[in-house]
Amino acid sequence: MQNRLLKTLKGHIFTIPPLWMMRQAGRYLPEYRAVREQAGSFWNLCFNPELACEVTLQPIRRFDYDAAIIFSDILVIPKAMGQTVDFAPNHGPLLGELNHEQIHSFCNWSDFDAQLMPVYEAIKLTRNALDPSKDLIGFAGSPWTIATYMIDGGKGHEFSQSRQVLRSVEVLAPLLQSLTCAITRHLVNQVRAGATAVQVFDSWAALVPAELREQVLFAPLREIVTQVRQQMGDVPIIYFGRGIAESYLELAPQDLNIALGVDQHANLEELDRILPPKIPLQGNLDPEILIHGGEELEIAVQKILNIANNRPFVFNLGHGILPQTPISHVEKVCKLVRRGS
Repeated sequence: MQNRLLKTLKGHIFTIPPLWMMRQAGRYLPEYRAVREQAGSFWNLCFNPELACEVTLQPIRRFDYDAAIIFSDILVIPKAMGQTVDFAPNHGPLLGELNHEQIHSFCNWSDFDAQLMPVYEAIKLTRNALDPSKDLIGFAGSPWTIATYMIDGGKGHEFSQSRQVLRSVEVLAPLLQSLTCAITRHLVNQVRAGATAVQVFDSWAALVPAELREQVLFAPLREIVTQVRQQMGDVPIIYFGRGIAESYLELAPQDLNIALGVDQHANLEELDRILPPKIPLQGNLDPEILIHGGEELEIAVQKILNIANNRPFVFNLGHGILPQTPISHVEKVCKLVRRGS
């Protein structure tokens, strides 16, 4: 039963799939809310290694997941590159004006590492405290997804400026390249600190039209995967492209040897049918169904488990756990998955 996530991401098929949940450390847990109040602010929590370690471990203690994911945020990247990033209550991230020249020419990697050292220290603390049989996931946003926040200053107006810049992709290219370098470095540093797998969150991938996804999404992803593997060996990598599952078939022939995260709106049965059976899939329980519970939840879990028998598969949500999620419903999913199909 040891390191079931790691083995699955390397191609092993388990009768009972490994289980973890995106945003498994969060506001639905009273113990998290207590530590968040103690920290005083979101950034204080992210950049306090002891507190970040504590909230990372909380869901493992409560639910015995197969993996922990370090408590951090994808926006540590622009923050470490010099853009102002704040979190307003009940609003989400607010980013200062993007200085394109500063980001495009960024080369102060020693300062970048120093600013993100609390994240790496939190990983070291968590790895030391975590049972050796459990995996520890590091993560970063994709170049495109991080770029959307940097360009639009947050999530305002449905990323109107990001959508506009897609009309001239050559203008976007230098920013994507700078972010590709930064993300690669951040992922490598996390693996060096003790992460046993990493996930790339492409939460706003669906904003990119299908004809531009190779250039804007997949080419930078290939570079990140190649560079991380060259520096750290065969570390497992999960790509979560929200809203673009129909384009996953384009990734399959590229032999990236990565797992593909599936959101709740994708047709998991169709993906299982058309993708090579060696590609691990991860997903894709609807977080809203997790809130509703009852028979609907049981049916949804079983439907996913039926597919999990066919290939390397990691049971997860199609997006993060929502704050209003009942803990008892999470416990129910754990019970159902561990019972198997």
